[in-house]
Amino acid sequence: MKKQLLTIAALGLMINSFFNAQTTIFDQGSSWSYEDSNVAPVSTWKSSNFDVSTWSVGNGPLGYGDPVTTTINSGLLTAYFAKDFTVNLADLTTTMDLGIRRDDGIIVYLNGEEIVRDNMPTGTVTHGTFSNTTIDGSDETTFNIFSIPKSKFVQGVNRISVELHNRSAGSSDLSIDAYLKNTVVITPPVSTTCTGTHISCFTSIIPTSQTSKLIIPAEHKFQMILKEGDNYTDGGGLVGGQNDFTAYVAKNASSTDGYLSVNHETNPGGVTMAEVNYNATTKLWELTKSRAVDFSAPSLVQTIRNCSGGITPWGTIITAEESVTSNDTNADGYKDYGWFVEIDPVTAQVISQNTDGSKGKLWQMGIMNHENVVINNAGTVAYYGEDGGTNMVYKYVMDTPNNLSSGNLFVLKLDQGITAGDPVGTTATWIQVPNKLQADQNNTRTIAQSLGGTSFNGIEDVDISPLDGKIYFTAKGLSKVYRMQDDGTTASQVEVFVGGSATQYSFNTAEGVKSETWGSGNDNLTFDELGNLWVLQDGGKNYIWVIAPNHTQANPQVRLFASMPAGSEPTGLTFTPDHKFGFFSVQHPNSTIATDIDATGNTIDYKGKSATMVVALQQFLGTNAVLGTAENIAVNSVTVTPNPTSGIVQLNATKSLKNIEITAYTLDGKIVYQKRFNGSNSALELDFTKQLQSSRMLILNIEAEGFQKTVKILKK
Repeated sequence: MKKQLLTIAALGLMINSFFNAQTTIFDQGSSWSYEDSNVAPVSTWKSSNFDVSTWSVGNGPLGYGDPVTTTINSGLLTAYFAKDFTVNLADLTTTMDLGIRRDDGIIVYLNGEEIVRDNMPTGTVTHGTFSNTTIDGSDETTFNIFSIPKSKFVQGVNRISVELHNRSAGSSDLSIDAYLKNTVVITPPVSTTCTGTHISCFTSIIPTSQTSKLIIPAEHKFQMILKEGDNYTDGGGLVGGQNDFTAYVAKNASSTDGYLSVNHETNPGGVTMAEVNYNATTKLWELTKSRAVDFSAPSLVQTIRNCSGGITPWGTIITAEESVTSNDTNADGYKDYGWFVEIDPVTAQVISQNTDGSKGKLWQMGIMNHENVVINNAGTVAYYGEDGGTNMVYKYVMDTPNNLSSGNLFVLKLDQGITAGDPVGTTATWIQVPNKLQADQNNTRTIAQSLGGTSFNGIEDVDISPLDGKIYFTAKGLSKVYRMQDDGTTASQVEVFVGGSATQYSFNTAEGVKSETWGSGNDNLTFDELGNLWVLQDGGKNYIWVIAPNHTQANPQVRLFASMPAGSEPTGLTFTPDHKFGFFSVQHPNSTIATDIDATGNTIDYKGKSATMVVALQQFLGTNAVLGTAENIAVNSVTVTPNPTSGIVQLNATKSLKNIEITAYTLDGKIVYQKRFNGSNSALELDFTKQLQSSRMLILNIEAEGFQKTVKILKK
């Protein structure tokens, strides 16, 4: 599936944005008072006039078990922190950015009023309450940004108080640091790449922690195509789990009829091959056939952890094994796992071959913890990286165009190395890696290391810009996306393109300009034909970001497209040739996520099951009717009164609803109320008094069997 090449001039993109300098009220690493006796303080501890003179004092980050500036007592259930600071209200922006790195859960108070609750349960919280989840890895040092209205501050001295909760009594670490800054006011450019019917035409979602649902822009809809545990239509068996690389392969260049290949990152591994087509009447995609790819040949042994992969310009699928083993089950001299495998989507059969004609793997491309692969439009060069092991970037130059069975392998070496995740210089060299002998193919990683290839940290994906042909790649562990120009035996213009775990980007949303930290885990990369880079996160807040082609770190052009349901990450985005539709998967969502309603108008349930979706602008996916089944839209009307309200509202339905589930969200996407009413009900009394104390508006989601409605609740 070749990409259309456009010129920068044709896009007319070079419109500069402007932004104000960000004023810091207090910065990370500043001084805090803290109480670490592991005893609950008096209930007034959070008030602005509470005496903290007997508390200890230290600079952030504060905690234990991980590198910190101030070490506090260990083995704590909850620790308490307070900080006084002075503001001139005239100097504050309409909202303020409160950035907090927390391990694990926090409740934050400003002058005694709760303003943030993150990774903590709703309702009453005590000293012994544990956080919802464990914060670990690079997320422990990621600053999460919370937008605080200017109206919450007072002229002069203010106090922020924080209770920091551990995940368990036996947890090995606990830490916190914070900063408070003016929100950067940015006017993003009006991009002429957005034609009105392109999938990249959207207003950013409001930054949020993961909720119980998939969140996409208001301009878009999604439809679930298949999910883990579905029955295959051909050959028997069930769709696998851990849906990963999701590849749309067009039939005869069609954007409405094609194959959908879905990797399963499991052990043993697998690939689902489906056939899908778009019904222009219903504006829905239909799955007409599905089956498992056959990896049963003894010469293959099997596959393991089919993670990412790639689509070749000649219309085949490359699936990648992310794990390496030393086994040689069939005694063919090759280690069993850690290779690329080529698949024909038409037959759902492996087409890569051994010299004797039996089915094989792409041995000369080398053994490693493979992630993805991208091939240039000429079908002559492939680029890929290793997630783990060497953590290096590789290039494979084919002996024959459109034939991956033989070629020369190279590893990237930055001429001046890399320091703190940043290239020291801008040039690099491609070093040839011996790959013709079986012994070399079985030891790619060892050889590449001995030759001095540059080790990043988790090369998850590589892609090629359709505008200038530059090579882009992610280093997940460094939370950055890099780019370079491949000059043949060397590379130039090596630089960080976007990212950095603590880097903040601002963008327009329906609620005005918002800021969000890039966070950790940038993973999959996908370019659309206009040169927008779509970045999918495995870590941080598991977003899908979109970066414009004229983005620079000094002049950011970043938008926020999607937030995944709790516990999940987005994987494997690919587009139809006309770029009206994008296919991706939601991998390993929690079993407690909510049901949802997709573009079909029907309730979908993928709790605890990986699912594959298609997303598009609303006019291209489903009818324009409001959510809910046609029957309920016609005969059932639900009202919530009074609205505005002081807190108590009455929900009334003209027809009984079965198993009603009520979820209330704040404008930043946090769940503050969730309750299920089993059985049939046509009237309910709901009390949002507490929730409206800290928010002037709630988004109320009402779900029942065959019914869904969203209502805004205003504070009186």
